[in-house]
Amino acid sequence: MVNTKIIKKGGILFKEGEKTGTLFLIQSGSVSLQIQRQKAPIELLSLNANQIVGESVLSGSPTHTYTAVATSETKVVELPAESIKAQIEQIPQLTKFVFKSLSDRLKLVMTDLRSSKLDKDQTPCPPEQTAKIFGVIYHTVKTKSESAQPGWQSLSWGLMKQYAQRVFMESPKRLEMALNIFVKLGIAKYQYGKPVDNPEGADEIQFVHFNDLGIIEQFFEFYQYYYFKGGKQDLLKTDERMMQLVGFLVEYAAAETRDRHGAVRIDFSKTVEAFKEKVGWSLNTDHFGNLETKGLFVKRQSSETGVMLSFDYGEYERTYKVWRVLREVERWNEKGSVDPKEAVAEPRRAVKGASVCGDCQTPYEGAQKFCSECGKRVAA
Repeated sequence: MVNTKIIKKGGILFKEGEKTGTLFLIQSGSVSLQIQRQKAPIELLSLNANQIVGESVLSGSPTHTYTAVATSETKVVELPAESIKAQIEQIPQLTKFVFKSLSDRLKLVMTDLRSSKLDKDQTPCPPEQTAKIFGVIYHTVKTKSESAQPGWQSLSWGLMKQYAQRVFMESPKRLEMALNIFVKLGIAKYQYGKPVDNPEGADEIQFVHFNDLGIIEQFFEFYQYYYFKGGKQDLLKTDERMMQLVGFLVEYAAAETRDRHGAVRIDFSKTVEAFKEKVGWSLNTDHFGNLETKGLFVKRQSSETGVMLSFDYGEYERTYKVWRVLREVERWNEKGSVDPKEAVAEPRRAVKGASVCGDCQTPYEGAQKFCSECGKRVAA
């Protein structure tokens, strides 16, 4: 049984990365096929009446490779993919060969179109290149660095640029911007000096020193895993409230004894009280539920002294470090560059007695009418 739907202008038929399962026949209106990017979506093409959207399911793709957005009020007919596949199986063999040839050719055309559009993307650190640039830093340092002092690995800036460009074809400018993030976060530092060919010139970067390659490896592995995993794109966006919560838990439980599995146990009531005092808003069960959507789990266990929270400390600590890098990548794309001397952007803390959103507990200024985080009305 087919189902007809009216999609308002701006409505989404499906998102990039979501599982396939339905095709849509456009009866009227228009649909834009887009790939979502942080600054703005990139349009691949626009479809009108009597055209099919979501055809990738017929070529075996488990997820959609683009987002379909109605650019005007659009009437579509939903076509279950399994039903269409069953009808295709019943057509003559020669016709089936022709259909498969056209389907494969369309898939190649869409892939080439996507690549062409992405090549023109002017985002400083495009999502499809993010894992690569940080992977280049990690592998270049692992391959070419030396231990200048205990706990540090050092590499000549000139050699690093040369190796990254020749072996990985990475832009020196983008390489430097990515390194600036680690300098801001205290994971790396620059050593400056006079250029050899101009002793009277201004100081410039001579060496780069790293004290934690592990977080660099964790970040690019985290990013590439979720970027290429269908339906997980939301995990590549930071959430300020969750960062505040995880950062607090990491700091609060730092001195606690860990069991053989790496888990720590802290008193729930004391934790809520301390969090309210330090951050300015109250914890509730929804916040811990939101953590689970981010892949971080907390167990609540009853004891003689009350309810205890238990969580994997190492996992929380690693995740918080990765999120801090991710937030700086977002700022890089917003501002266009990274200043290593700029202060790290920390989550905004609520001032004691300040107004907070009743829905998400985010602090807001008195003149605001809507919450900057969840969009709920907060003032008359």
